[in-house]
Amino acid sequence: MTADRPDPAGELVLEVLEGCGPLARREAEQLGTVVSEEPTELRLAVPDLTAAIPVARSWRRVVAASAVLALPARRPRELLETSAQQRIGELIEQVRRARPRQRFGALRLRAAGADSPDMRRLSAAIAERVGLPVADDGDLVVRVRRAPAAGEWELLVRLTPRPLSTRSWRTGDYPGAVNATIAASCLDLLGVGPQDELLDMTCGSGTFLIEQLHEVAPRRAVGVDLSEQALELARGHQRAARRRGRIDWVHGDVLETPLEGGFTRLVTNPPWGTLHGEHESNEQLLGALMSRAAELAAPRARLAILTHEIRRMHAALEGRAGWRLVDEHRFFQKGHHPRLFLLARG
Repeated sequence: MTADRPDPAGELVLEVLEGCGPLARREAEQLGTVVSEEPTELRLAVPDLTAAIPVARSWRRVVAASAVLALPARRPRELLETSAQQRIGELIEQVRRARPRQRFGALRLRAAGADSPDMRRLSAAIAERVGLPVADDGDLVVRVRRAPAAGEWELLVRLTPRPLSTRSWRTGDYPGAVNATIAASCLDLLGVGPQDELLDMTCGSGTFLIEQLHEVAPRRAVGVDLSEQALELARGHQRAARRRGRIDWVHGDVLETPLEGGFTRLVTNPPWGTLHGEHESNEQLLGALMSRAAELAAPRARLAILTHEIRRMHAALEGRAGWRLVDEHRFFQKGHHPRLFLLARG
């Protein structure tokens, strides 16, 4: 590269939930090369950072993506030097320019010892350079940490005001709603295509079905739930998502409500613990859902059950005719360990 045309290449650090990493890696490798991988973090080298940023903002299996800047420094106070501050400001401006209509309101510095005098001075210096105030809830998030290379620190500038996992279409909260990045990963494992007919047996506020529309609309999509409030949220979420594809929202008990069968892909995130039921009744529900799914499923159909009731799910599977276990996939989220049971018909 010439002096007036700096190397456009760069790096992104991707935060992922444990269990979503392999699916996030597949998504990220369409843009660059994964150079390091941990259960909750991927590091991606991209040939053109400016071109990569808009694409990265559309990822669905990543919690958050940040542009990375490594700076030679023995201690954080050296990041206050003019040359370091200039490079920090340039990276933040590069993130801003990649999507000019996206506005940041305030800066938030995340670091070990964030309340130390050096970190407070660093936060104030960066904020002044980029023309933003400092706030505890700032949406321009800059993480400061030691770099993998000795004698360096790195700054990670989050690409978006909100984490990627915070879906813009989610206009209302519903207790027990599945995490959207986990939902996207589950659908990858279920393998839904345009020829499939997809049923969410306990759809709640619609996360699974709306996530699927962001990939490919199945030939038929149906969501069933006992709660009219949840279905109202689901309809609102679908409108906010502005994705092509029809979803039929059905109010009723999926175990009893008349439905036209022939579904090739079925999914459910049934109640767990005491959030919407009791452990013992949830075991009975898991068995009943599998039986009902067998009635509604086409030959060679697949059923995905996401549950925290691991022991009770295994008990419900014992002697269960009609389904065979293909895979168990573990996730980890904020102290919870949901598991996806992938079943095949027959």
